[in-house]
Amino acid sequence: MLLVMVFRGLLVLGLIMSLDGCKKDQKTKLKAAKGSGRVKVFGRRVMTVGLVLDPNLKTAVFPVLHIANRSLSPWTYSDTYDETRVPQHISQAQCQRSGCLTPDGEEDMGLESKPIRHQTLVLRRVQGEMGSSGGRRKKGKKKGYFYKLESESVNVGCTCVRPSIFLQKQ
Repeated sequence: MLLVMVFRGLLVLGLIMSLDGCKKDQKTKLKAAKGSGRVKVFGRRVMTVGLVLDPNLKTAVFPVLHIANRSLSPWTYSDTYDETRVPQHISQAQCQRSGCLTPDGEEDMGLESKPIRHQTLVLRRVQGEMGSSGGRRKKGKKKGYFYKLESESVNVGCTCVRPSIFLQKQ
């Protein structure tokens, strides 16, 4: 719904810009919406424009099916939580079937549904000595937490593959 509102806003801005160009000879000016002006962001002056969307404007909304449901190897997401990891929540894809779907919607066991893995970097909170690392604890050093960079494998989707067949020598 939010995406539809953003597209509506962009469409309205495009129409306003084209109408403004057409009506310059009529000396018609468009008034900036409330909330427009200049603000400072990270030390730089930035122009902001308030956007007013007309809730009465109705456009045709077509349902967008998620790619996981349209795939020949459909999957769902489950949330994993680890309080010592940054980010704490990571979504993992889980394949719904062991085989793959045919165009008729039947499961074909001649193909296998396998997860697509992606290596991502996470921060792990580890308890240890604060300050310089180096074996022995020196006087004045406090025990605390620090973050360690780690690599984690995340399932991001599923795909159809041919099964691996290993021939045995007799």
